[in-house]
This record gives sequence, structure tokens and C-alpha cells, in this order.
Amino acid sequence: MPQYVVAQYGDRRRYLVKALREIGHRITRLASRMDDDDLGRVAPGEEWSVTEIVGYLRDSEREDLAALEAMLRVDGSKIADRRAIRHVDDGAYRKADPADLLWDFATLRDETVWLLESAGTAWNHVGIHPYRGEVPVLEFVAEMNERDLDAMWRIQRAHDALRPPGREQVTGLAEP
Repeated sequence: MPQYVVAQYGDRRRYLVKALREIGHRITRLASRMDDDDLGRVAPGEEWSVTEIVGYLRDSEREDLAALEAMLRVDGSKIADRRAIRHVDDGAYRKADPADLLWDFATLRDETVWLLESAGTAWNHVGIHPYRGEVPVLEFVAEMNERDLDAMWRIQRAHDALRPPGREQVTGLAEP
């Protein structure tokens, strides 16, 4: 049986940045393969439409990028509580253009990846959260990755449920 070595911090950092990049691309590809009607529908067994998921991801990415910029610039920076989920509950994304949401998310994700790739020793910094106290950059980025994985699987399930095999692809979004 092969022996597995737990990734050390340097490897974990590279893994997380790679995961953020690749999962962001996967989310973009999945959503761009769906037509606007399907993007706005809630798939059976799901709580949110794909448009709402992408809107949530966009706003989460905006909040997380601001927090990361602060933490990487100054160790011990105050960071805000994550609030993007509240926009889904208030219906803010239902009328939004899915293509705009997806473009904004992809652009913000590219900025986040670039910021993390150039962070150097600032990966050792922490942010000060109002309820959680010190939050290390590595932990913060790992939480982003977990959120992305959950969103990706939700979008994949919606894609599969709303676009059964044999249905022709019609999309209002450009393929990246």
C-alpha cells in the first residue's frame, strides 16, 4: 500500500491556489453550458438556482478578496464577517443577468488567484474576525475552497437535472 505524505504549508498553499483557479474555471464552464431559463430555475432537491449560486459566489469573492488584500497587506488586519449569503435570501439575484454575474465572479477569482500567488511570506499573516478572533490566511483560503466545492457540486447537480442527456445545448452565455 502506498505511503501518503501530508502536504506541508508550501504544498498546501499551492494546492489551494490551484484548486481556487480550477474550481472557478469549472463553475464558469458548467454555468455557461446552461441556457438562461435553466440558470434561473431551481433544480429538484435544491434551494437555489444556478444564477443565485453564481451571484452568491460573486459577492463572496468580492468580500473575500477585500479581506485577503487587508490581511496580506497588514498582519492582524480587521476583517468583516461574511455576509454574501444574505443577498440570496432577499432575492437580489433573481432578476440579475447570469452572464454578468459569471463574468464578475471569474474576474474577481483571477484577481484573488494572482494576489495569493504573489503573497510570499504574507501567507503567515492573520486577520482579526469580529467573532472568531484570529483567522490565518491559510484557513481563510481553505474555507473559500470548501465553499467553492459545495457550489460546484450544486451547479453540477442542477446542470444534470435540468439538462438531461440528449437535450441540445442552447446557451445565452459565451463559452470561456
